[in-house]
Amino acid sequence: MKKYCFILIVSMTALASAAQKRTPAGTMPDVNKLMNMSPSELEAYKKQMLDQASKKAKELAAQNNFTIDEMVLPDFELKLPVKDLKRLALIPSQPPTLAQLTKALLQSKQQLESVTPKAMLDEVKVITSSNTPAQEQSAAIAAFYSDNPVQALLISMHAALRNPSQMTGWNNLAALYNMSGLEHKAVPVLMNQLQLDPTNSMLLNNMGQAYLGLGDIAKAENYLTQCLVQDPLNPEANRSMGMIKTFQKQYDAAKKYFEKELEVSHRRSTLALLKRQGIKINLYQIRLKRTGIPHHDFFEEIGFSKFKLPDLPKSSDEAETWRDKHAAYLQSLLSEYMFWAAAGKETEEEERKQEGKRAPYLYADIEDELTSELGEEFIPILGLLTDQESNELKNMITDFYTALDASKCPPVPNIPGHGADLVAAYQKKCCDMHKPIVDAYVSKRNAFIQARWNIVNVRWKNYINGMIANVQLNPTSGNKIMVYHTIAEYFNFILNTINISATFEPVPGECHYTTMSSAQSDSIIAASHTIDFTCPAWLNLQLNVQVAKIKASCSSYAIEGGEFFRVGYEHSFKTGTSTIAAGVGVKAKFFKGVGGADLEQMVYVSFDNNNEFSDFGLKGKASVKIGDDPVDIAGGIAKVGGVVAGVEGGYTLGINSGFHSSVKGKGIIADFIKIDKPL
Repeated sequence: MKKYCFILIVSMTALASAAQKRTPAGTMPDVNKLMNMSPSELEAYKKQMLDQASKKAKELAAQNNFTIDEMVLPDFELKLPVKDLKRLALIPSQPPTLAQLTKALLQSKQQLESVTPKAMLDEVKVITSSNTPAQEQSAAIAAFYSDNPVQALLISMHAALRNPSQMTGWNNLAALYNMSGLEHKAVPVLMNQLQLDPTNSMLLNNMGQAYLGLGDIAKAENYLTQCLVQDPLNPEANRSMGMIKTFQKQYDAAKKYFEKELEVSHRRSTLALLKRQGIKINLYQIRLKRTGIPHHDFFEEIGFSKFKLPDLPKSSDEAETWRDKHAAYLQSLLSEYMFWAAAGKETEEEERKQEGKRAPYLYADIEDELTSELGEEFIPILGLLTDQESNELKNMITDFYTALDASKCPPVPNIPGHGADLVAAYQKKCCDMHKPIVDAYVSKRNAFIQARWNIVNVRWKNYINGMIANVQLNPTSGNKIMVYHTIAEYFNFILNTINISATFEPVPGECHYTTMSSAQSDSIIAASHTIDFTCPAWLNLQLNVQVAKIKASCSSYAIEGGEFFRVGYEHSFKTGTSTIAAGVGVKAKFFKGVGGADLEQMVYVSFDNNNEFSDFGLKGKASVKIGDDPVDIAGGIAKVGGVVAGVEGGYTLGINSGFHSSVKGKGIIADFIKIDKPL
């Protein structure tokens, strides 16, 4: 948030200075020129501006005698130190004894005192004369971080000489040597101490840092690796190994070392280096691994778990009463949304008053990085539905209305003597057709939405918990606004789940007009003596039978024209079915020079053994007369003198039973019937 505040200020100063030199007062920069730059030109221009800002920052730091961490500057380039052969040659081949080490340290102390101002020597004398060796070590560290390395070294030397058998004093002195650029003096100290404690991770780390500063990368890696065997989370060793691997372009290995470092220690310079090198890590997930940080479930502590989504309706009956049943809950959701939205607006005014008056908090950069990563991880997945699931829901809705539209209610017949009771019965029939479709849709869609909400709600919980934990590192009023608005959006998410995504499809309207049961409606319809059947969709045809034309569709059938109509009645004793038929008959020459034929073509209506309507359609039959004796050839083959005279037979064509024929070739019945519109 204020990550590069100093750099930006310097950059603005540099740009303003450049503008004053290059353009007259009051002249604006050439924005149009920037807008017309290609992406590569813009990137080059950006790099130029950042390099200028970094250079200016270094100049100001030098002029005002304060130290800046150059690793956070945009122009920083990671370079391993050149191998310093001259200083490496000063390191003894064998570890010095404690007596040798003490003698060398005394000489180094005298040399340093000889070039130190008297006022500083007096300060050192006061500190060393009134403190224990342990207190002196703490004072040395404080002096170093107060940008007084000479005083820090003198105090540390005095502490080590006062208690030469104590390892901590020697280790701290070696660390100060390293940080002061005197790595060649640190190595002999550490060689001596490692003889006594060869697995000490502090000593191994400081030895690795010393050789890294001297440019001996092989020895540095060796000691740092030994350190990490003893202390896998040592932040300094992991950081240095990460930098070595980055320089060697082994980015996967570097990432693992940096992640280990960041589990323990967060450095702005490390975060800046990772960004500059394009090494992507998840600081939020790394932070969760830290056992030293208390992980609060703020979501539960604040009480947001009370607002979990109630079970959505599973039928149209439940849908009609759901909102009334949960009215108080819905009102509390709306109240919470309004509260947090208003809290965010109130804090915005405070933010405007405080902005620019405060310095960044110590962990502002870490919080900024954590919050950015948190947003990258969670914001894309906080929506209730993905694109794929949105399409799935659309298909579900389309299928519902298609099924509802295809389910046509039977019309109420106009039968004398039957009024409101018959209308109610047919409404019940319609209700029985539509309600299962509506109930299935309500159940399927709401189960789908409820399952999605359960998944995404956990994500919201983790997002809010992570955001509050991050903001505790940098509790600015701007961050408070962010939290309040996020919580308001969470309640908006619940409201939208209910109001937009869930369905509350009511019971079909026809179900409200009658309270009768399905059995009652069936008995009323049966008592009306109407034929109620479902006409098959395929029935839409026209048949020419020479002397008559039969037309049928899903709504009607008719016989047109014709003469010599015949009427017949058939009854099957085996099945108990009856058929009433009406049709025509015609004479025809059947075989050339031999007899003739009778053809019958009839429309029939069939009833079952309960005298209920069963089927209606068309029937055909033929008989042949050879000589004086008629021969019935229905389903057979007529022969004359061993020669096949024709393939004949009968057929039926019914609404429910379909088409059946014994005609196997071309013959009289096959010629007699022409289907204008095929099935």
